[in-house]
Amino acid sequence: PFSYSVPGQANEIVLIEWGNNPMELLVNDKAVTLPLSLSDSKWHHVCVSWSTRDGQWEAFQDGVKRGAGENLASWHPIKPGGVFILGQEQDTLGGRFDATQAFVGELAGVQLWSRALSAHEVYSLASCTSHMTGDVIAWTE
Repeated sequence: PFSYSVPGQANEIVLIEWGNNPMELLVNDKAVTLPLSLSDSKWHHVCVSWSTRDGQWEAFQDGVKRGAGENLASWHPIKPGGVFILGQEQDTLGGRFDATQAFVGELAGVQLWSRALSAHEVYSLASCTSHMTGDVIAWTE
């Protein structure tokens, strides 16, 4: 449900689920399918992490790790100065949207950190026993 685009790379970092497709994480146009199940019309806490170090990623749903992997755009530095958009994938910097890729639903508490959270931190956020806010993007009520 978000995309971050920079000059020269529309898919610098993207988290997308559209149509009947599973949720994917894209980094520098490289993609991995995430083992998450979100199509039951219920609220879910989703946390996805990615580290430039070895391209390590993890996917959590409702505080439980559902998958992990490596070699997703390993050692790719996320470039600054881009455009961050909730609910839509960008085909060019800040635009050329495809309506079929629009997120339909509700979002709350979107946070973005400059580091990967520990499994304990993710569980605490999912169970509402922690109210950590992102150091890159912080959703405040």
